[in-house]
Amino acid sequence: MAFLSFGSKRDKIKKMIEEEKFDEILKMAVKDKKALQALIELLDDSNPGIVGDALLLLSNVLEINPNSTRSHITPELFQKLMALMERKNPYVRENAMLLSYKIIKSFPEVASQHRDWIVEGVRRGLTEGNKDQKGFLLMVIGELGLKELRPMVEELVSVEDKVILPFEGKKWVPLGDIAKEVLEKLS
Repeated sequence: MAFLSFGSKRDKIKKMIEEEKFDEILKMAVKDKKALQALIELLDDSNPGIVGDALLLLSNVLEINPNSTRSHITPELFQKLMALMERKNPYVRENAMLLSYKIIKSFPEVASQHRDWIVEGVRRGLTEGNKDQKGFLLMVIGELGLKELRPMVEELVSVEDKVILPFEGKKWVPLGDIAKEVLEKLS
């Protein structure tokens, strides 16, 4: 008689990622909350390849079935994604940006529930982050209409440093151009 699994599926999902069984993982994570939770748990893995793949898979689950992910969107997940955006590994950093942006676009009501925390995190990132992080955070400001951060956006309008973001039309774009786009959205 087989034993029922009541624990985490983290190890199983990790093995499947290592075996590049991404389609199977997607099918499973869309239907199974434990598989989805396992992907979130893998964001703490020590292997950046596993973390980057888990982020990419979570983005795909969000696209396929946004409702399946709604209950997993927590302040803790946002904080984890913000921390992952600070990683040196570009695969992890860019996939964290992609997932964060998809969450914000898919669930603006959830983002607005956590507005105070998001504003504080964005403010800190605009002060301490590198140019790519600042470019991404500017996009978040525009998407969420964070008008209270307008003075910080205005400070970046003249910055000519080019950023590389994992978004269409946002590769090798001056940071100041992104800031100008955001100011138009905030008007």
